[in-house]
Amino acid sequence: MPPDTATSSTASERPMLPTLKRFLPYLWPADAPMLRLRIVGAMLLVAVSKVTQVYVSAYTLKWAVDRMAQGDRSAMWIVIALVLGYAGARFATTLFDNLRNAVFERVGQDATRRLAASVFRHLHQLSLRFHLERRTGAVTKVVERGTKSIDTMLYFMLFNIAPTVLELLLVLNIFRSSFGWGLVAATMAMVVAYIWFTRMVTDWRAALRTRMNDL
Repeated sequence: MPPDTATSSTASERPMLPTLKRFLPYLWPADAPMLRLRIVGAMLLVAVSKVTQVYVSAYTLKWAVDRMAQGDRSAMWIVIALVLGYAGARFATTLFDNLRNAVFERVGQDATRRLAASVFRHLHQLSLRFHLERRTGAVTKVVERGTKSIDTMLYFMLFNIAPTVLELLLVLNIFRSSFGWGLVAATMAMVVAYIWFTRMVTDWRAALRTRMNDL
């Protein structure tokens, strides 16, 4: 049976927003308040981690360097305290990230379980013809990849995209207060150019991979 090239090309061109909407029930389960609480706690840990990384870690290092630049040895204890504060901020950033993963782990596992159960219910409701003509290996592989993708997608949306946007806003606020709106505009222009270039290269690589799979 030849590969279905039309199906693969259509799947690669599926719009992003409808796909994200399908993930929202797993990201904010309506019948699981404890999981919602875990999601809120994980997001708070993300925010605290980013604020600590951008403000506390950066400014304690800045103040330590400024004190050492003055050459006043009588205030050496202040420099040592600032360096220890910088080390503590770096450690706290890693600690908050690991606590975030621990808090969110059950949410990802529950989303994987829900998706797998939904897929198997759908398979059992299909016609007898499908079950007689199905390719069991292909179906099993698709189910396995799909259940793994939901956990990866949730982590990507919550702990990659959202923290990056928050960190960008915090850094832009520092640039605005310290260097003016010119650097903010230049930074935003480079971020937009980077996103556009990354999207173009990703689509190009995805097209090559799709063609390889079809061949």
